[in-house]
Amino acid sequence: MKKRVFLLLPLFLGACSESGESPVITIEKLYVKTETESAEDTKEDYANRLDELPALKAGDEIETFLLLDGNGSELKSFRMEKDEEVKTELHYKESEVSTEGNLTDEENGQLRFKDGVTKAGVLVQATVEKVEPNGDVHLSFYLSSKAECEGAQEVIVLKTKLEEEDKE
Repeated sequence: MKKRVFLLLPLFLGACSESGESPVITIEKLYVKTETESAEDTKEDYANRLDELPALKAGDEIETFLLLDGNGSELKSFRMEKDEEVKTELHYKESEVSTEGNLTDEENGQLRFKDGVTKAGVLVQATVEKVEPNGDVHLSFYLSSKAECEGAQEVIVLKTKLEEEDKE
């Protein structure tokens, strides 16, 4: 009997990925604002060109809009992790996020969605506070749905550079 269960196990594990129920994180827009840009500069969207992001220095800002999709299932939770060199703020529709208990902790980048929410948008504003020599900065996003599937993960690697006076 145990052999039969093990033979069926791949069918159950594969069922989730074939049905497309895993949640999805999509970077809809990603803008970079450096301290050297003038107000006349137009924002350039790097959402589909993450490898072309310019190197950032302390004080530079990133603004990214994430589309969170349960892929047919209700969303459960969203979590953002960041390196200590970055200060972040989350913006979202309060009507989509639960405030019950301590499951939502905006300061620590954690949101818990209300029942019935299958799609949501989150705006993440990040400011590079300090730059380490030879160090990149990471923003990591995790999304889970109420489906019995793996969650989604998206990582944005921000290249950094030291300013000339910082090197001395």
